[in-house]
Amino acid sequence: MAAVSRAGRRLLLAAAGGLSALLGQGSARAGGLVAERAFPPAGACYGRRYDAAHLARHPGQVVTGLHLGGSSRDLIRLRAEAGRVDPELTLRLRIDFADGTSSEGEVGCLEERGRIRRCGRNASCAGDFALEALPGGRLAVVNDDAASRMPTTANARAGFSPDAGCPPGGRAGRFVPPDAQNRVFHLERLPLAACAPGPSR
Repeated sequence: MAAVSRAGRRLLLAAAGGLSALLGQGSARAGGLVAERAFPPAGACYGRRYDAAHLARHPGQVVTGLHLGGSSRDLIRLRAEAGRVDPELTLRLRIDFADGTSSEGEVGCLEERGRIRRCGRNASCAGDFALEALPGGRLAVVNDDAASRMPTTANARAGFSPDAGCPPGGRAGRFVPPDAQNRVFHLERLPLAACAPGPSR
């Protein structure tokens, strides 16, 4: 009887562990940024422009405006296609810099465990950033620079760029450095028109 009880306890513990793991995954998925929720098929736009008072308090911030928009429509289609295990969410990123210049381009974002953890353009040479959901339907761009820490990186600069291209022949691009004053950018939900592509630069 004692042996049966021990076996029963082992089964119960295994079942409890499995349930705990499932609940943990569910809570991570619910708390994380799900692509379809943040960027529904109809599209979504997030952005922010920093005023002079904010920039005066953060003299090292190189970004004066940031807009990120796109739709999960293609991501949903790619998920259903055979052989596409890790389809990307494609977004358009535009950055206005403190020196008056702007940089714009498409970035591909990878989902990991229900979150969008890496967004980059040719990530090995243009860096990448993470996205986090915030209360009130807002979004945070987190400049975690994971790609430039990869052992095989071709990236000569830290941070991320929306328009850098890989060598040979790729453009240098404008990078947002991963320092304290350029690490996290909180974005508000905006009308779709605010993320429309800008004029050719």
